[in-house]
Formats: sequence, structure tokens, C-alpha cells
Amino acid sequence: MLHRKLKEARLGAGLTMEAAAEKLSLTQSTISRIEAGDTGVTSQRLVDLASAYGVSPSALLDGSVVRSMSETDLDRLGMVIEFVEASLADAKPRPQPSQIKDVVVTIFKQETAIAWETGASFDPSRYQDLVALLFKQKGQAR
Repeated sequence: MLHRKLKEARLGAGLTMEAAAEKLSLTQSTISRIEAGDTGVTSQRLVDLASAYGVSPSALLDGSVVRSMSETDLDRLGMVIEFVEASLADAKPRPQPSQIKDVVVTIFKQETAIAWETGASFDPSRYQDLVALLFKQKGQAR
């Protein structure tokens, strides 16, 4: 069950409940309730927990806690990278690598949440405006 896998992932990351709670801006009581199965986990919370524990959200759902990404995550990440790169094909000046990374990570997190909630496959049209907005904001921050 998911709550057991979350505990296993936390312990595998070497985190106490207190340290995990602090890292996630939650209470220790919330972490305890999640791991006991008394509190449900939203898709965003699953992504946040997986990230904090250094594991894949999909691997947690598949029932195997691994310290690397699952094939599903790798495929999804590849599609996000291809989409962002295609969106930047004519960008002048080209954004900095750190800006591209930030946009890829933002979309990947959102895509993981959508896939978990709805099972929907990757649809780049959801992100056209987001990519333009993120790169515009990043460009203004220079």
C-alpha cells in the first residue's frame, strides 16, 4: 500500500518524521497520519513527498521504492524535454540552461500530477502558454 511505501521511502532517504515534516513544511503529525494510512495523499503531495525522499512518484504508485526514476517517468520526462526544446527552436536569445531546467521541472511536476489524478497522457498544448510565460518572466529577471 502507498502509505507503507512512503514510510519505506522516507527511511531510505535517512529522514526522521521530524526531518521529513520540516523539509515538506508539514507537521510531524501529518507525516505520521500519512504513513499510518489515516490521511489521503493528493497528487501534489505525492510528488512533493517523492521529491523530498529522492524517489519516483510512479515507483511509489507501482509499489516499488527505487532510488531512480521508473520507465514511465523517464518517458514522460523525455516528452517534456522534447516539447520544451521544440518550443525554443526559434528563441532568440536562447534562455540559459538553468532557466530551461526550471521550466522542464515545472512541467514535469505538473504532468506527473495530471497523470496521477486522471491517467491522461502527455498533451503539450496544455503548456504552450505556460512555457511562453515562464521564459518571459525568467528573461525579465535578468
